Amino acid sequence: MLFDPHSGRPLSRRALLARSGQLGAMLLGASLLPSLASARAASPFNQDTPPERRFNRDRAWADLVAQVDAGVRVPNMPGHDAVREYMLRELGSSMDSVEAQDFVWEVRGTPLHMTNVIGVLGADKPTQVLLCAHWDTRPQADQDPNPANRSTPIPGANDGASGVAILLEVARVLRQAPPNVGVIVVMLDGEDYGPGIEDMFLGSRYYAGHIVPAKADWGILLDMVGDRDLHIPREGNSQAAAGAVNDRVWRAAHELGRSEFVDSAGPGILDDHLALIQVGLPTIDLIDFSYGPGNSWWHTLADTPDKCSPASLEAVGQVVLRTLYNES
Repeated sequence: MLFDPHSGRPLSRRALLARSGQLGAMLLGASLLPSLASARAASPFNQDTPPERRFNRDRAWADLVAQVDAGVRVPNMPGHDAVREYMLRELGSSMDSVEAQDFVWEVRGTPLHMTNVIGVLGADKPTQVLLCAHWDTRPQADQDPNPANRSTPIPGANDGASGVAILLEVARVLRQAPPNVGVIVVMLDGEDYGPGIEDMFLGSRYYAGHIVPAKADWGILLDMVGDRDLHIPREGNSQAAAGAVNDRVWRAAHELGRSEFVDSAGPGILDDHLALIQVGLPTIDLIDFSYGPGNSWWHTLADTPDKCSPASLEAVGQVVLRTLYNES
């Protein structure tokens, strides 16, 4: 772990980049500008449109593409820093407050400089709901069919960028039409570092031990939700630990006629929600863990935007929004 000699606190990634003279993050940030212009385009919806129908799939899609265009979001790499700033900026324009929960986690002797990006809307409301997704990308394409690719980081269009894109657009809609509940959006870092389970879910494990601003009443995790052939079952661990939250979501999906949400039991998945469940925050995992034929695009270099769909982002975004608006 590296420390600032004056304050005694761990050095932030920004400080490390400045001290080493690396300009990659600045250049990558500039490269995001065309996508950001698209993402910030005015919504075609008006105040008479039901709030959940205001989810703008084109803006969400621009958010997905912007993340992939920035490069791999692996801790200690420039693309990671660029997307960190992107999320802080975008959430900052939608939420009441936003903060960077910076932390350092050492893996195999390397200090990883990571950030959970946290936005809060309606902190004074009696019920608080957590919405979260991981924003990092897998450092190694360990499931790629070509052995030569397996030490290369994945693009992470679906596995990371899709959930973040949906939550950025959900936050924009919530700013226009606040729900009756408070909403805490957390973009979790270090979910996919690995390669083993012991070195994964780092951001959720850190957040579970350092919850800010306060522990939510219940939560929804989005992961791998951009698949162009989207089918989301009730994830097994979610159903066992937070079945009532699943019921809320599938009620909303039924009301909206969203057949992408399959009302049947799915397998139990090891994911970020487990650390939250363990500290008493009932959280479900919305995940389509069947990505490509035989899950053949997962953790490979094939995880690119063409395997995803704006329609899938819209389906999940609308259901999440309806779930929030159903709360009285």
